[in-house]
Order: sequence, then C-alpha cells, then structure tokens
Amino acid sequence: MELSNVAGKVIGLGVCGGIAAYKVVELARELTQAGADVRVVMTPSATEFVGAITFSTLTGNPVRTELFPKEAPSQIPHTDLGRTADLIVIAPATAKTMAKFARGISDDLMSALLLSAKGPIVMAPAMHTEMWENEATQENVQTLKARGVRFVGPDSGPLAGPDVGVGRLTEVTNILAAIDEELGRTEDLTDVRVLVTAGGTQEPIDAVRFIGNRSSGTMGFALAAEAIRRGAKVTLISGPTHLVPPSAAEFVSVATAAEMEQAVMDVASDARVIIMNAAVSDWRPVKNWGEKLKKADGPPTIELEPTQDVLIDLVSRRRDGQVIVGFAAETQELERHALEKVGKKGADLIVGNLVGTEDSGFGVQTNRALLAFRGGEVRELPIMSKRELAGLILDLVKERFL
Repeated sequence: MELSNVAGKVIGLGVCGGIAAYKVVELARELTQAGADVRVVMTPSATEFVGAITFSTLTGNPVRTELFPKEAPSQIPHTDLGRTADLIVIAPATAKTMAKFARGISDDLMSALLLSAKGPIVMAPAMHTEMWENEATQENVQTLKARGVRFVGPDSGPLAGPDVGVGRLTEVTNILAAIDEELGRTEDLTDVRVLVTAGGTQEPIDAVRFIGNRSSGTMGFALAAEAIRRGAKVTLISGPTHLVPPSAAEFVSVATAAEMEQAVMDVASDARVIIMNAAVSDWRPVKNWGEKLKKADGPPTIELEPTQDVLIDLVSRRRDGQVIVGFAAETQELERHALEKVGKKGADLIVGNLVGTEDSGFGVQTNRALLAFRGGEVRELPIMSKRELAGLILDLVKERFL
C-alpha cells in the first residue's frame, strides 16, 4: 500500500511474545521500504518466535532486547528511542505489555520504552479470545485509549492451535494505515493557538454547598492533549477536576461561571481556535449565604438567576478567521438540540454529546456524539473514546476551517 507520511520518520517497533510475531516481519519490511528508519525492540519471549537477526537484516538496525545492553552498557536504549521516535508501534501487543503500560510498570525494555515515549503510540493486540475479553484487559485498553493510545484490531478468525475467535492480529495493511494516519496528524497544528475549556462550574450556595454538574473534564483535557500533540500552543481553562493538565498547556483553574467567562475573555482574542467544552452552569443562586447553613434552620429558599452565555459572547466578539466550536450535552433528541444550538449561538460547529448512559457522557471514557455544522449539515458518529473524538474534531477543524 502507498504510505504518505512515513518516509524519513523514526519508528520504534515493539515486538512482544506471541505466535503473531511472525507477521510483524512484513510490517518491518513495508515500513523500511517506504523510507522509515525502523528501530526494533523485542521482548525475550518474542525471540522464541522470530529471531532478532531477521529484523536487523530487514531494517539495517540492531535489535534491542535488554534494558542495559552488554555490548554498549553506557547507552540507555529506552530513553534514546523514546526521545527520538516519531511513533511507537507495538505488534503484537500482549495482555502483559498492555497491563504494564496501563499501570505505569517499567521492569523491562519494552515497558520502559513505552513510558518514555514522546510521540504517538499505536498498539495492535493479539491474544486468545478469553484473554482479550477478560475484564482486566478491557479495563487496561480503555485506560490506554483515554491516554491517547491508538488501537488497531484485534480481528476475529483462527488463533493459535484449533481456537477461533476475537484476538487475531489485524492485517498488516491495517496497522500500516494507522501508522500513516497518526504520522500525518503530527504537527499539523504547529503554532496554532488553541483555547479549550473543560470541566464543570460550581455556583456557591453557602460555604460548603454549590450547584454543579457531573462533568469530569475528561473530554476537554483530551482535546487539549491532542492539540498539543499536533503542535498547537494550548491554553486550557478548567473548572474543578481531579485530572492532571498536560504539562505543555497554559493552565487556568476556575470555579464559577463568572470566573470561567473572565478567564476565557482574557485570552480569547489571541486564539485561532476556541473549543468550548466546559459544562458551564446555566443558573446560579442569587444569594450566597457565606457561612454554612444549618440543617436545624430548615431548607433555604434558593432563588436562581441565569449566568452569562460565554459561547454567545465569544461569537459576538469573533475576529476574522477565528474558529469556534461548542458542545451540547443532551439526554434526548440529540440532533434537534444540536442544530438548534448551532443556529442560536452562531458557532462553526456544535458537538452534540449524549449524556446519562452507561457508555457515554460524564464520568466514562467513551462518547456517543454527532456533529452539527453551521448551515445545517449533520454528521453522525459511532461510539468512540473521548481521545478518538478529540482527534476527529481537530481533524475537521483543520480540514474545514484552517
């Protein structure tokens, strides 16, 4: 297949122990012939299936199997490759390797390489069906997807021995396509200033109580991380959350809708792309009692007033060439509400996000969403991880508006 983005790139190819390791020989050959500088790392068990000399002959580079190589003890292969690789691909990715990476364990060369990697990571799992479907494995997969790891496969089909089921290494062409796509995204937003809002706001009732919502900030933080990976200069403004912001982002912490509005307006004029993902409260209590209200005094009468609509204010102050994306969290009639919002608020794009289900919305790692564009176009999306959705949104912003 034709590869457009791999020539001249340094690709770290991690080969784990499994019968599917023999298929990865073709992957190494295709990448090398396309002009990539392929550096292979193998686990000791992988060498039981394919000899290291096979990969070194095909790629022209020595194969690493040990954390501290005896032939060059002064070298640190995991950090050297982690720093220089444009992309890391693990194929076949075993349950053990995925579990180590998900839990931050680095007791061998492969796991240490993954923890030191700076570029995108693609994983192509292969294992028996029972191992793939195990709750622990699926939990690790979701954790890694949330962190931005791209998964391709596994497929259904014949496995080792007489077994048939899900867990077969996907075709090499699928892995190549994923690698080419990930490398094509790298730095496509270089020096573009992106403002992202995340999390929910908290509108105080008294010293300890507030009106809030269930937003965890995961989607907004995923958008910020993805924009940074593509080379953007990112400002992330977030309501209260337990998430750790990307170190490369300029981070602003706020609590209330008023604080969110002020923080956004302070920096909005410098941003080329503004993505308003935060779940900003629509109302706030007119009165803040300050001190804690006592239960013995009976329930208070809480009068509410609307907060300022930050998205409408942004659109009204939009400068030429500025792209504005909003979100609509809904529990029903997603398309109708998203179209109404894009028309009313004047954003370029509204991401309609279904909330309140087990697999979509607040507090989970996946979203069911659709895209409503100014002008009435609607694009429905399959369920996907929030990191995958972040990538798709930025793809569209780049293709349609920049």
